[in-house]
Amino acid sequence: MGHEEKHEIVTASIGLGSDNKEIYSCSEQLLFSNTDIIIAYINPDTAEFIQPLFESSGKLLIVLDSGYHFQNFEKKIPNVYFISLQNGLCSRLIVRKAIEEGNQDFAFTCSFYDAGYRPPYTFSTAIEDNGGSLHYNHVTSLKRVDFNLDPLEEFLEQNDNVSLLASFCGDMTEDFFRESSKLKNIASRKTYASGFTAEESWLSKIAYPGYNWSCAIPWSVNLKTNENEEFVTVMKNIREQKANFFSLLGWEAGLFIANSNGQSLDQVTIDSPRGKVYFNPNTGFSEAPVYYATVTKNEENGNCILENITEVTDLDEERSRLYQHVLAIQNTPANSWLNSYACLDS
Repeated sequence: MGHEEKHEIVTASIGLGSDNKEIYSCSEQLLFSNTDIIIAYINPDTAEFIQPLFESSGKLLIVLDSGYHFQNFEKKIPNVYFISLQNGLCSRLIVRKAIEEGNQDFAFTCSFYDAGYRPPYTFSTAIEDNGGSLHYNHVTSLKRVDFNLDPLEEFLEQNDNVSLLASFCGDMTEDFFRESSKLKNIASRKTYASGFTAEESWLSKIAYPGYNWSCAIPWSVNLKTNENEEFVTVMKNIREQKANFFSLLGWEAGLFIANSNGQSLDQVTIDSPRGKVYFNPNTGFSEAPVYYATVTKNEENGNCILENITEVTDLDEERSRLYQHVLAIQNTPANSWLNSYACLDS
């Protein structure tokens, strides 16, 4: 971005980002070394745990957030900003699209890994809010050798009018679409997914399953804007697959810092590769565009590709409903992975 002379960047490893005490100690050491801003790919619980360090020192914490975790605080916490991929919002929006297209009855399927985050809750509450019904939940096994879609196939065999909602990531997405292509009922149903299920660097490796499916995504490598073309060019000059969701978060952190006074990001709006991004003053989480797309066949190699990418409109009500559901579950005991959704291979 041309700011090399203004900033010095130091790094520290926090592994999978699941040990709050380790991350607290690491942040403390960086702040003792006169670091002005810390950028961390951590979950909101961890951010809240280390937040007192930043409030007492007057420094900023920028959290790179997948949107698959929920925060346990109601209002913005001081000195902390969350640049989010909004994957919870994407889950709500793909349900809205499914219902707008005439679907009312659903089965939900996800990986064992995805089940440890919040997509199952977000999909189910979005269905309820939009007047639909969820009739079946299916979770695949953790180990690939045990991967089995037969129970889902059997349910669909007995229920003709049910559409499919899916949440998988990384190589588990590949597992799902490879095996679903062999099963007539899964392959013939309208399928809707969101977020990491449609992550393009993985999609480009996955053989087209023989059917198109719809998705809601935070960004695409193929968005036709000057900002996105610059980002993709810079990233691909580093490595072909470097332009992805995770480098997008880092790029946006750099844009926010370059456009700030070093003290606050409250009034800063950036022109990101995904569009205009700013922080909600009440929550501290970023708000950005979301896109619908169709996953179809890349005729050049027979794998999957995103097409018909269009920006979603009328997001305010969906943001508001998502926030209310986040608040509603805050005092409900729930199991969860602690790491920051790294799309680990299974």
